Amino acid sequence: MKEFLLKLKNIIITKSIIIWNAIKNIVKVFKREGHETKVASEILLKIIKSKEVSPEEVRYLKNQSVDLSKALAIIGLQAIPGSSIAIIAIEKVGEKYGFTLFPRDQMNDPWQEKDDHSDEGVNSSQQNDTNKIIPK
Repeated sequence: MKEFLLKLKNIIITKSIIIWNAIKNIVKVFKREGHETKVASEILLKIIKSKEVSPEEVRYLKNQSVDLSKALAIIGLQAIPGSSIAIIAIEKVGEKYGFTLFPRDQMNDPWQEKDDHSDEGVNSSQQNDTNKIIPK
């Protein structure tokens, strides 16, 4: 009996650590998405005020808009019974095709859309450098 309780205790502790790490990760994602949305809104305000914006800023705004649309779609789907299972299934299938329902990190996203003409003469390290867009 002692051995069983010890194994059960270890399983509970292990699962608790996994769940706690997942919660911490979710908090980080929410903070990141909040920051990225703020940056996107600043870019949108520049456009509305007819100020000059770079092609990188426009690309960033497009990608962040897609992320917000995905988040709103997931929230809307939660009203449908059984949708949590469907969302997980769609995400698993989407992984095979390079698609995700969940928002991506705009700073480290290898899937970012590239404009056909804006990348001419720019090396790959410059293409993914969004630090010039995102203020610290």
